[in-house]
Amino acid sequence: MNARNIGTSLVISVAIISLVGICWVQYNWLQDSIKINREIFEQKIDLAAANVKEALNKDVLFHGKVVLELVDNHELLPETDQKFRNFIDSVMVNMAGLDASFDYGIYTHNDANSTNLFQKMAGDGVPSTLDFRECPADEEKDFGWVSLTKGSISSCDSEQSQSFHYHLGLFFPSSDLFLISEMKGPLLTALIFITLLILCFSYTIITIRRQKRLSVMKNDFINNLTHEFKTPIFSIDLVAGMLKKSEAINSSEKLSRYIDVIDAEGKRLRNQVDKILQMALVDSDNFKLEKKEIDLHDLISKVTENFKLQISERKGIIDLDLNAKNSILLADETHLKNIIYNLLDNAQKYCSKAPHITISSSDEQGSVVIKIKDNGIGMDERTQRYIFDKFYRADSSDIHNVKGFGLGLSYVKSVIEAHQAKINLSSAQNVGSTFTLTFGI
Repeated sequence: MNARNIGTSLVISVAIISLVGICWVQYNWLQDSIKINREIFEQKIDLAAANVKEALNKDVLFHGKVVLELVDNHELLPETDQKFRNFIDSVMVNMAGLDASFDYGIYTHNDANSTNLFQKMAGDGVPSTLDFRECPADEEKDFGWVSLTKGSISSCDSEQSQSFHYHLGLFFPSSDLFLISEMKGPLLTALIFITLLILCFSYTIITIRRQKRLSVMKNDFINNLTHEFKTPIFSIDLVAGMLKKSEAINSSEKLSRYIDVIDAEGKRLRNQVDKILQMALVDSDNFKLEKKEIDLHDLISKVTENFKLQISERKGIIDLDLNAKNSILLADETHLKNIIYNLLDNAQKYCSKAPHITISSSDEQGSVVIKIKDNGIGMDERTQRYIFDKFYRADSSDIHNVKGFGLGLSYVKSVIEAHQAKINLSSAQNVGSTFTLTFGI
């Protein structure tokens, strides 16, 4: 797996961990919010019960009617029950700000039997007995209670004249639903955004995997295509070479010129195919550098020697200023030759006048620095930002014979980075460009 695939997998892994972390934080936030809202709800329950007691104490007639019906009948009459429910509901909404469905029960406690257990006297859907002692702090409470009466209450039946405690219990069986409804706004918003985030993330992952698969297919296609080109190109070069040696061809200036064109175009096509193969190799998982100790100065001299003929045909010059004291590098000779060749080729191609190329070397802070300077057309700032991108080609409208695929500098940068070296560009339009290569020793 190459560095690019490792980087993609690492980014995906970090994104997944981040997404899970966001969901976990959001879940904990909702849990804390529910806990806080429940505490507020329990406080409202106690407040509602206290307010009901306070309101009943103010409405002496209704309070007395409720107590007398309990003493005489051990339950409330239907009309009194409905009125009591409406009374409680009104007090909860207006005084406690609690608008939730509830039920109530009235329990009695005999002073002679101090058990804290209360027998249900009225209400539906509530416990028949209940221990009204304070709930432990770690338990959720969904009811509130208050003492309605305390003292001796006489009924019409003298046998029931004794001391009673009557307690009102307010129950909220759907307290969880009430809490969720209170939080439905933030909860729904959080769910919507988390869902959108998951969908967008899933789409991104699917797109990345699809692009990666297409990239592999593209590289395989390019490899197969360029390899298929190699055979006819070799045949063209072979035949062109043989024809150049033919006396019949050499005796005809016109035919000789045609053969030269065929030979030159065949070489150009071979160079382009070689560039595509080189770039495909760099992008593949099989790209490995075969490093060995090489003399950088000797390598530069050999490459420039091959370029002198092209430069001299355009009345240009190549100056060498190789001053690095330690020019021995551990590098891949083939790829290093290719990058020097590509940089020199660009320097002479993107030049509208006689090329003047200077190659210098120096020692800087434990590194060998190679600078390739030309007097070409140069580049603006926008072009410099993208010049190392694959398939990007700068505007060369002033130079009509420049052709290519935009792979040369992309290949150069990939090889430089594979050597753990650096490449920098300094350029100005109509002045020229300087490529600086920094190799660690």
